[in-house]
This record gives sequence, C-alpha cells and structure tokens, in this order.
Amino acid sequence: MGISHEYHSTSRRRRGGAGGFARLAGAAAGILLVSFAITVILEHGQKQAEELPTVTANGTAQNILAPLPMQGGADSSADSTAPAADGTAAVTLEQFGPARQTAGAYSVRAYDSSVIRQPACGQVDLSYFSDAAFLGDSLTVGFSDYSINLGGALICGYTGVGPDAIVNRSAVKSSVRGPEVALDVLAAAQPKKLYILLGTNTLTTVGAADRFLAYYGQMLDVLRQTLGEGCVIYVQSIPPVRPEAAVEKPGLASDIIRSVNEQLALLAADKGCVYLDLWETLADGEGNLKEVLAAPDGVHFSAGNGYGAWVTYLRNHAKYAADNVWTPGSAYAG
Repeated sequence: MGISHEYHSTSRRRRGGAGGFARLAGAAAGILLVSFAITVILEHGQKQAEELPTVTANGTAQNILAPLPMQGGADSSADSTAPAADGTAAVTLEQFGPARQTAGAYSVRAYDSSVIRQPACGQVDLSYFSDAAFLGDSLTVGFSDYSINLGGALICGYTGVGPDAIVNRSAVKSSVRGPEVALDVLAAAQPKKLYILLGTNTLTTVGAADRFLAYYGQMLDVLRQTLGEGCVIYVQSIPPVRPEAAVEKPGLASDIIRSVNEQLALLAADKGCVYLDLWETLADGEGNLKEVLAAPDGVHFSAGNGYGAWVTYLRNHAKYAADNVWTPGSAYAG
C-alpha cells in the first residue's frame, strides 16, 4: 500500500509539473505574439510618416491623407466636392463615414493669389486717397495725363521704369515735376498708403521675370524702411494686355503675366503688403485686357472706361479700417 500510494503521488506531481510548463510556454508565446504585433504597427506607422506629400509644379500638394467630412446619411448617394481650379479630380465620398482614401485621389491647393488678394469690403470715398501715393510706370502716368480724380493723391509715375530704378535710386522724369529720385520724393511725402504698379515695361521680353521679381522684392524692403510700418503698401497685379499686343511683346502673354502675378502675391504676403488682383476687373474670360477698357495700343487703358474701372476697383478694395471714409450706401458707411 505504501509503495502504491507513493507511486500515485509522484505521478500526480509529474503531471502537475507538465501542466505548469505548458501554461508557462503558452504565456511566453502570447507575449512574443503581442510584441511582434506592436513591432509591425510601429514600423508601419514610421513608414507612413516617412511618405511625405509631393508638390507638383503648379502648386498642388498630393498624397496628403487627412480625415474627410462625414456624409449626411447612410443611404446618401456618392457626392463630390467642387473640382479644383486646375481641373484635378475632386474628393468622392462613398458611404456613410469617412471615405476610403487612396494616394492621388484628390489635391489640396497651395497658398496662392486667390487666397492672398484683398477682398472687396465696402467703397471708400475719394478723400481716402488724400494721403496716398501712386508709384508706377506709364500706366500710373495716365492718372496725371488724363487728370483722373484721386482725391489729391501724390502721383509718382515714370514712363519706362521698373523696380530696379527705385532700388538703384536712378533719376527718373515726372511729367508733372520733372527729373527726380522717386525714393526721395516718397521719403519727403511720407504717405500713409502707397499703391505700386510696375512690370508692364519690364516684362516685354520672355525670360525677364526672374530679374524683375528679384528687384521687386528688394524694392519692397527699401520702401518699407523708407516709409515705416505705418504705411499700408498695396502691390497691384500686372494688368493683362490685348492679344495683338502680346504678339508684339511676348513677355506680356497672358500665361506669363499670370505666373508673375502669383509670385507678386506671395511677395506681398511675405513682406506684409496688401495684394490687389486687378485681373478681377480688367481681364476678360480669356485672360486678355477687356477691349472696352483698352487704349488703341492694347497695353494702356482708355481715359474713360479703363481708368474708371481701375479707380472703382481701388475704392472697393481698400484695406478695412474703422476710420476710413466710406461712401453713402457702402457696406461700411457710417
């Protein structure tokens, strides 16, 4: 009996030890499985983090995966957002909840002139320009030549000049005051607003844009130093021209001017200036100067319609300030 009892006790202990070993082995296997899963998740997340979005030449960022809006109901049919301005595919929402996302399925517009440009906000009275100055080429000279009413603004218009003449303090000729250095005239006047329109004379040939933009940025820096932070500097887009004028001066072709204006908008934003998109009022559907606004040469503006449209646009797109003199009936009239 004693031997039998000892045998069975030993047998039970062995079976208990084997079961404990099996349990330990299972726990270890479970820990290894969890560790493997965590490693896979971390590696996958790191790989996704390394897949940075690419940006195309037209300023469109691709491969950006972000939460998308929810659809209104489970039985809603597929819907799309408005297509991008460049015709790229819109986002398509498939079922209720966030849509399934695939690389290249949609695009995000980069910061551009449509975002930067000053919106219309009421209409200021002409007296708003009494402490303003206008700096530009022959288009700006037209304010003086045609006696356009700008509330007594200082006109610094010089035929044929570009931003390099301002930076280099070149002697220029005013049709009203004669030879002068534009920067000295502005420094003496200390206007509270400065409207700049340069480029039409400088960009007549293809390939001139880089030099023009480099000088334009330097000019904005010099003007800011000269006029101080209290002056609001308006950067006006280079106007379009008529198609026949672009044939004679290929640097003024619509697509080239559009590209330069995009860079001007970015410069204005970077330098703390206000960007005015004159194309909103001057360009037709093909990106040419509206015929009714053009002078016979297809580059300059007509004395009545052209300058009238320009001044009206400036009055409707002044930077908002509570002390601006708004015209009766304007959205911000006092």
